[in-house]
Order: sequence, then structure tokens, then C-alpha cells
Amino acid sequence: MLFTLLPLLAGLGYAIAYSFGLVGVLNKGFTLENWKILFSTSEVYISVLYTSWLAFASLSICIFISLAVVLAFPTKFKSGIFSYLVYMPLAFPSIVAAFFFFQFLSNAGILARLCYQLGIISQISDFPNLVNDSYHIGIISTQTFLSLPFFILLYASLYQAEKLEDYQKLAYALGASKKQTIFKISIPILLKRSLPSIIIYFIFKLGSYEVPLLLGKSSPETISVLAVRKLQKFNLLDIPQGYAVAVIYAFLVLILLFIAFKKSKHQYEV
Repeated sequence: MLFTLLPLLAGLGYAIAYSFGLVGVLNKGFTLENWKILFSTSEVYISVLYTSWLAFASLSICIFISLAVVLAFPTKFKSGIFSYLVYMPLAFPSIVAAFFFFQFLSNAGILARLCYQLGIISQISDFPNLVNDSYHIGIISTQTFLSLPFFILLYASLYQAEKLEDYQKLAYALGASKKQTIFKISIPILLKRSLPSIIIYFIFKLGSYEVPLLLGKSSPETISVLAVRKLQKFNLLDIPQGYAVAVIYAFLVLILLFIAFKKSKHQYEV
């Protein structure tokens, strides 16, 4: 409690106090002006929605691929070469993965040069830029790459722990088709058991900083990039707004953690 919870509460308390003008260089006492300025524009609303969308999109793709891989090859990750290769993306820090995908997906990158050599495009500049793009392909691809090993390992473990193979055999014996077994037994069980982990990982993706900073556009910004930008600006009057953004993110995380805790507690009770 002393070394984990106390520093977090102290940091959150300081951010709240700074956003309300109780501490800081230019602050002169309690005020709601910083919050009024922050919510007077749509910047923070768009940032929250944009951040949530990126986290949701990358997690959805990741979960879809992970379920497909584990259900198709349920025992491949217990031993052999796949049990080692699946860990490889976990060795990439976020900033390294972001630089790799920048070099790979940009309109002068590896993929563009490969398409040029294969004759798919007439010149390298014809390749669409997939980083800093309007569809956020670079960010979503990078976040999916970083998250995929975790969910493959999670679902491979749950597949064994929940004895899904026995449920499948029982379903086949009762006349169920392979499609019915997958979509009505295997996937619902895996998703239900992994829901707390999905929420926790969603929180982790909400706080992603390096990937959207390097691969995203200047507008809109994710909530972490927005907070840091306001905290690091030369205008000291923007710093309280940066702390206000941090407070919004902190309370959003606390709400999601509470939901994850309730879901996890309910599963253990069941």
C-alpha cells in the first residue's frame, strides 16, 4: 500500500489540485476556469473518442486473429517452434515497434519498395502512405502487432484450462456441427473468461503514447499525447489544462478498473 497505492493517490491529488488552481506557479486559488476553458472546445471530447476508437479497433482485430489461431491450432503453442516465435513481438518496446512500422508502411518504406520491385506500382511515390494517415492504419497495425502474442497465449491457456476439447467432443456427440461448436461453445467461453483481461488491456491501450505520437496525425490527438503537449507547452496557462486532461484519463481508468474487478470477482464466484 505504501509503495504502490500512496504514490498514485498523491500524484492524482496533485493533478486535481493543479487543475483547480490550488497549486502551481501562476495559480492564485480555487477556480473552475481551467476546466471551463478545456471543455469550451471539442478537443477533449474528440481526444477521448479517438483514443477509445484506436484501442477498440486494435483490440478487436487482435482478439479476432487470436481466437482464429488458437481454435485452428490449439496445441501448437505448447511446444515446438511456435511456442518460441509467439513471444517475439513481446521483445519489441513500443517505440521500436513504432519506428519499424514507420519504415515498413510509409510511402517510401520497405513495403512500397517491395511493391515497386514486383511491378505492382510504377514508382515508389505511388504507394499510399499508411502512417500519419486519416485511417490510422499505422497505429492500429502497430498496436495489434504488440498485443497479439499476449492474447494468443491467453486463449491458448484458457483453451486448456477450460477443457474446451472435452466440451467440443460432447457437442459433436450430441449432434452439433463444427460451426455451432465454435460459435456457440468455444468462442463464448473464451470471451467470457477473458473479459477482465480485455478491459485491462483496453486501459493499457488508452494510455499508449509513443505509437500514436510517431504514427498519428497532429489532429486529432490521443488523450496521452494531448495531456503531454499541454504540460510541455511554453505557455504556463496551459499546464493546468494538461493536468485536467490527466485527471479525466485517471477517472476513466478507475471506472474501467472497477468494471474489470467486478467481472473478475463474478467469474470466481461462479
